[in-house]
Amino acid sequence: MGSRVYADITFFLNFIMDFLILWVTARLTGVPIAYFRIGIAALLGGVYAVGYLFPELSAAYSLPMKILFSVFMVVIAVWPRTWPDLKKSLLLFYGLNFLVAGASIGFSYLVQSSYRVVYSRWWWLLAGVSCVLFIGVFGKNWLTQRLVPRLLKFPVQLTFDRNRCSGQGFVDTGNGLRDPLTNRPVIIAEYQLLKDCLPTDFQRALEDSQTQEEMLDKLSQSSWANRLRLIPFTSIGKKNGLMVGIRADEIKVALGKQDIEHSNMVIGIYPDKLSSEERYQLLIPCEVLENG
Repeated sequence: MGSRVYADITFFLNFIMDFLILWVTARLTGVPIAYFRIGIAALLGGVYAVGYLFPELSAAYSLPMKILFSVFMVVIAVWPRTWPDLKKSLLLFYGLNFLVAGASIGFSYLVQSSYRVVYSRWWWLLAGVSCVLFIGVFGKNWLTQRLVPRLLKFPVQLTFDRNRCSGQGFVDTGNGLRDPLTNRPVIIAEYQLLKDCLPTDFQRALEDSQTQEEMLDKLSQSSWANRLRLIPFTSIGKKNGLMVGIRADEIKVALGKQDIEHSNMVIGIYPDKLSSEERYQLLIPCEVLENG
């Protein structure tokens, strides 16, 4: 009777925690949440946890088997469509497991008796559920508004002749602009960041022209006409737009211990602010970081 009850409790605890952790994983990954798939994966996780109670099944609980089964659970619950989505889901899933386990064990010891270690499954469940629910409810905003921007923001230096201008660049996965001549990715930068690096006639063409046609005519006759690029783009409300770009001699992205450098890359000039809070002044395509 005691073993059966212990198995019941083990299944219940693991089912609840697996369900919540998989739910938070799906929520933070940004995929559509399918509660049925999450429930199936959590059910399998509960059954797998119960099997650990039977010594004859010990071969199924080696480290490689545990990793393989956890990947299987994540695939069922999240159903990632791409390899990057799977990697992101697994990192979140394992990170949440370690975080919740640490919080649960720490809370269990906090409420234990002063002289004896009393490990309570119910305290473990309460602490774990509280932790994962807090992350699930508040973690997404913190992840998208605080952590991700910090992880994806890097100092960038642009060089034009002997002039240099520097700012904060944000890695933009949605930036698909390309130089029509070379098919290389385009970095977007605020005009105010670039202004001091631009020659006077180029600045006047951008600031004083009344129409786009007038501006393009003046730019084509400026001292930097050989650096000029016109980059086609599509945005909401504008299907066939043209962005003015200039060729930089060198761009340098600082990634901590190493710098990524590119020569003769085009910089698209954005007339307004890219970030309302002025956290960054450039948008960096992922390809720039991959092909340094």
